[in-house]
Amino acid sequence: MKKSKRIVALVMAFVMMITTNAWAKTLSQYDEEIKDVKAKQSANKEEHKRLQARLDELRDETEEAEAYQAVLVEQILNYQESIDLALARINELNISITELEGEIDRADKEHEATFEKLKVRLRALYTSGGELTTLEILLDSTSLRDFSMRSEAVQRFTEHDKMLMDEIRAYREETQAQRDLLAEQKAELGEQKKELESAQAELQVLEAENQKLIDELNIKSAEQEELIAENEALSQEYLSELNDLIADRNAQAAREEEERRQQQIANGGSVKPGGAGLGSVSFRWPLAGYGYGNITQYYGGMYSGTPHKGLDIGVPYGTPIYAAESGEVISAEYHWSWGNNVLIWHNSTYQTRYAHCSSLAVQPGQYVQKGQVIGYVGSTGQSSGPHLHFEVYQNGVRVNPLNFV
Repeated sequence: MKKSKRIVALVMAFVMMITTNAWAKTLSQYDEEIKDVKAKQSANKEEHKRLQARLDELRDETEEAEAYQAVLVEQILNYQESIDLALARINELNISITELEGEIDRADKEHEATFEKLKVRLRALYTSGGELTTLEILLDSTSLRDFSMRSEAVQRFTEHDKMLMDEIRAYREETQAQRDLLAEQKAELGEQKKELESAQAELQVLEAENQKLIDELNIKSAEQEELIAENEALSQEYLSELNDLIADRNAQAAREEEERRQQQIANGGSVKPGGAGLGSVSFRWPLAGYGYGNITQYYGGMYSGTPHKGLDIGVPYGTPIYAAESGEVISAEYHWSWGNNVLIWHNSTYQTRYAHCSSLAVQPGQYVQKGQVIGYVGSTGQSSGPHLHFEVYQNGVRVNPLNFV
């Protein structure tokens, strides 16, 4: 009877294995696909670095160009201010010249009548052959008093005429010097204005060219940002694909482990020690898809001069860690040596610890089921690489985990 049951279980396990393996990928196939996706992720990250570095360069160039543009604009405004001042000064000189010319015109009109009389007088003197003689004045006089008066008047008239001529000559010479000075200043300001306008025009050309450069840099930056966005979207696709592959691999590993257990049962219930003598406790292997071949450090071996008190299992970073048996989480915290670790109380006799986790999935006081994910493989604490440090406590003393899993 027992033999027939064993045969039936064996057949069922074989059928399950055939049915499952008919469509499932092998763990090695999953590992290759995961490796390929990780390689794509790595290349994607390098491409992101390159794209981001180029974007940073473009932004630096744009910042420099905008700073230079600000300098150009300020210089153009300064030149415009100088041009405006020159124009204002030219206008003032024009007004001064106009006023001076008006004063000369008024002075000419004021002296015009006297000047005409002077010309008549000079013409008369010239016609008579020179100056009026004393005899002519005497013969024309009616009395000695008249002679004295007329003689003095002629002298005064002559002196007055000379004074008027000197005054007009001096005024013209003086005003001509002023006109020449104003005209010279006006010409100098005109040349200065031309030079300022020429320099301003050159700056405006530079400003236009620099603005064109800024516009081109902005366009290139926008294109670079689009490439980065595409790169980030591709990164998310790789991450999603990787998560799906890891989940499928873990599911396949769990199925294969269950098949292994079923085969052990079918072979006569031969299982690893632990089920017997533990009451209701029966530990499972804490990692799916990885077995004894992944052990890197056994219990009892020397480690840093002291005996190793657990089992080190080297597996990829991020591999899920499963509770070996149901129980209550006593602690889930960081320790200087164990790093991120979880301690589970199963009963008054047995507890298990899972150390060096990259992150934890449970909290103290939480009750977990056998096979529930409690954390992920990492290399925190005193660790030289990603692995799980697995410990079994029996009556508070760490014992060899291989006696139970």
